[in-house]
Amino acid sequence: MSDFSNKVLTWFDQYGRKDLPWQQNINPYRVWVSEIMLQQTQVKTVIPYYHKFMRSFPNVKTLADASQDNVLKHWSGLGYYARARNMHKAAKQVSDEFEGNFPKSLDEMQSLSGIGRSTAAAILSISHGQPHAILDGNVKRVLCRFFAVKGWPGKASVLKKLWELAEQELPNKRNADYSQAMMDLGATLCTRSKPQCETCPLIKSCLAYKSQSQTTYPEKKSKKKLPERNMIMLIIMDKQQNIFMQKRPPTGIWGSLWCFPQFDSSDLANDWLYQHYNESLESSESLTNMTHIFSHFKLHIQALIIQPKAPINLGVMENSESLWYNINTEFSGGLAAPVTKLIELLKGTTNG
Repeated sequence: MSDFSNKVLTWFDQYGRKDLPWQQNINPYRVWVSEIMLQQTQVKTVIPYYHKFMRSFPNVKTLADASQDNVLKHWSGLGYYARARNMHKAAKQVSDEFEGNFPKSLDEMQSLSGIGRSTAAAILSISHGQPHAILDGNVKRVLCRFFAVKGWPGKASVLKKLWELAEQELPNKRNADYSQAMMDLGATLCTRSKPQCETCPLIKSCLAYKSQSQTTYPEKKSKKKLPERNMIMLIIMDKQQNIFMQKRPPTGIWGSLWCFPQFDSSDLANDWLYQHYNESLESSESLTNMTHIFSHFKLHIQALIIQPKAPINLGVMENSESLWYNINTEFSGGLAAPVTKLIELLKGTTNG
């Protein structure tokens, strides 16, 4: 065992987190769900979602048998919804291709939808104690600082170097604890800003600390100004507070989530309104304007309420990809985050 891994494990024994929900009754399924939820999401945010998810889908079979709408509903608010769609697909793969049992080899684990090298390694390491190096965001940060690795970690050559270092320091025992320890070290001490170096077990050998350049590692990707887009969302509502919803395509933003009809221009919105309700935007009422920021662009949303003059037949236009929903009842599918906010605002406006 290297001095690096020995110090990390010694620190973990005294200070590591051991009471997180996914650390109890450990099995590949529970570890997998936690690893996917924790991608780009903080522990404190994930915990209530994890509890709720486990109550509804306690094992891979219940998840595989669930409807995608139900899975997305449980994910609503966590963001990056491709994770949920991939989880559902992977659960079906485990059920159909592996007889309901998660594979035990790294290659087969990576064959599952949405599982990359680091996630596969974490699942096998934590649930089976297999000796695999992991490289999530927290571990990358620890290694970049300790070894003063230059360059953005997303760059292929830098990533290759980090994998080599992660493999180099991998201990020959206690692999489950070591994987958890490395993630904990990055999450609790070697944080993105204001790292707590004075209490870090690696302080004496950390190259970034020696040069007092901790916050320059890992190097950031050169920032580009986010492109901006505009969108009109039409909230078609009758006097009984039923609103019309459409299911998004499986790919693209808000894939397979339920949204209001949305349009890139007022002309397109007008054409759709006239075709379906013999109305125009002139009869609309503004609910609000909001901005939703994605990782790759900024979306400005103009939400307009339309209450058609002619009576609405709720059976018209309703199918597997569209429906009428009463805002005073619980919605059974997954909703895009801005839509959830708009519905709450709508409730306050109409019921206030």
